[in-house]
Amino acid sequence: MKTKSIFRTNSFMCSLTASLLVASVAMTAAAPVVAQSMAGMQHGNIKSTGSDGSMKMHMTMQENQKKMNDMQMSGDTDRDFAMMMRAHHQAGVDMAKVEAESGTNQEMVKEAKKIIVSQQKDINKFDAWLRQHPSK
Repeated sequence: MKTKSIFRTNSFMCSLTASLLVASVAMTAAAPVVAQSMAGMQHGNIKSTGSDGSMKMHMTMQENQKKMNDMQMSGDTDRDFAMMMRAHHQAGVDMAKVEAESGTNQEMVKEAKKIIVSQQKDINKFDAWLRQHPSK
C-alpha cells in the first residue's frame, strides 16, 4: 500500500482526538488516576456501567489531555507542532491499546490494532524530526 503523505493517519481517529484536544483546553485539571477498579463508581461526568475498559478509556483520555494541556510551547511553530502532534498520536495509540485489550467488537479491535501500528510510525517520525531539530 502506497502512502501519498508521510504523515498518513486514520482521519476519523485524528478528527476525534483533535476534538478531544480542543475540548480539553476548556476543561479543568484532570482527576487523579486511581489504580483500583472504578467500575460502578461516578467519575466526573462519566458513570461506569460496569465496564473496566470504558473507565480505562476515560482515564487514558484524561491523562493525555492533562499532558497536552501542561505542555510548554517553545515559541518555534514547527517544533511545537511536532511535539503536540506526537502527543496527539500517543493519545490515539493509548486509546487504541485499551480498545485492543478490552473491546469486544472485532471490527473496532481490528481498527484499533491498525491505529496502533500507523500512529506509532508517525510518532517515530516526529521523534526523529525533534532529535534532528533540537530546541534553541
